[in-house]
Amino acid sequence: MFSTHAGRRKGIDGALTRADGRDALGRWGHSDSRFATSLLNVVDQCNGIFEIRSPRRGRYRFHAISIMPRHLRTVTWTRAETPVDRLALAIATHGFGSRWPLPSGPVPDDVFANLLSLAELDRLLGAMAELVSKRLFPVTEDQRRSLTNVHSGWLHHDLIVERLLQRVGDCFDRRGIEFRVLKGTAIAHILYPDPSWRVFGDLDLLIRSDQFDAAVRLAREEMGGVQPVPELRPGFDHEFGKEALIRVGDIELDLHRTFVTGPFGLTIDPHRLFQGETSFEVGGRRFAALEPSALFLHLCYNVALGDHPVRLCSLRDLSIAHERLEFDISTIPAIARDWRAIAVVQRAAQLAVDAFDLDPAHDLSALSRLAVPRSEAWLLRSYLTSARSYSRPLASLAVIPGVRARFRYTRALLLPSAEYLRSRGWSERSHLRRAADRLIRRE
Repeated sequence: MFSTHAGRRKGIDGALTRADGRDALGRWGHSDSRFATSLLNVVDQCNGIFEIRSPRRGRYRFHAISIMPRHLRTVTWTRAETPVDRLALAIATHGFGSRWPLPSGPVPDDVFANLLSLAELDRLLGAMAELVSKRLFPVTEDQRRSLTNVHSGWLHHDLIVERLLQRVGDCFDRRGIEFRVLKGTAIAHILYPDPSWRVFGDLDLLIRSDQFDAAVRLAREEMGGVQPVPELRPGFDHEFGKEALIRVGDIELDLHRTFVTGPFGLTIDPHRLFQGETSFEVGGRRFAALEPSALFLHLCYNVALGDHPVRLCSLRDLSIAHERLEFDISTIPAIARDWRAIAVVQRAAQLAVDAFDLDPAHDLSALSRLAVPRSEAWLLRSYLTSARSYSRPLASLAVIPGVRARFRYTRALLLPSAEYLRSRGWSERSHLRRAADRLIRRE
């Protein structure tokens, strides 16, 4: 079982039925932001295997699985085995004892074109290019040119991102701002023998909470960055926020205070993230990323709580990190327990086990069998509902310590600044009405 990207970016229309075809459960025509969550609503009160039929994208299947009583549910996804799906799985799982073989000869051009689009969505272009360059994935000359053109475009973009990393590093170093490089930029250089085998889109940096406001100000004032959406209220981001999104030219610079928004981002120990590091080199200069165990945990957060549905590259990153990072995986449950993130690790491991068909004796299989506390299952539920933009903040109140801190948090949610409301095109009244509508109706 693994992610389907049927609804990402281009939207999808089709019918949802039980796998046996007996009960039609509805039709939709949603954009990608509502695709997966609309399906979550449908299966919220039931278990079983369902199938999505789309005239544009074929058939996809998913499981709705109850992990706790009282409808605390999680959903794992599975693609029907079309030729393109099997090829994408073969690319993503290559090197992990995959049961999906690579093709013995060039595939038809229409299949290759669909695979190339899917590889771009799933950030598998680098993995695909690696296999083609090693002659493990046979292609025609026209197919090789198509792949080279798309892959080269991404690599050109990634060089611009790395150039921005050097600029930001110089700026922050001059002002004494400590940071760690996160996500694609770090992963490409640390986990992959050749960074071109892992493409990425944005620049993500982790900043200390007490330096967060200063880092955002520097990015705006000294680097010409633009912050399209300001923080809810002054001081909110460095105390409760996940990140500030700064636009520097054509590149998005994401300055993180923690891994994710919502309750699981607030239970992480931010000081531990700066204890130790893993370094890598870009342009003759060394940069610091998270130390190995924290890096592995961050990948778990990306898989479990990131894109819905999860990208195949995120699952591949997690499996590669398990094999190539030097850390004691037996310490992961203890750290997760301290961060109240057993549910995060368990869900990420389960998604990887299902996608890669891992052996029960595999370390990730062991993590997938972790017992999830009821309180964490409830927190996880706030990430899996269609109203998660509002359910996550409400769930966060359960983990914020202290009455005064909860008051500050609640005030920011209910009474955001006029600047924030203008950036979203909302009034105070429409903001509250929107929140109530989403939470009550879950539309």
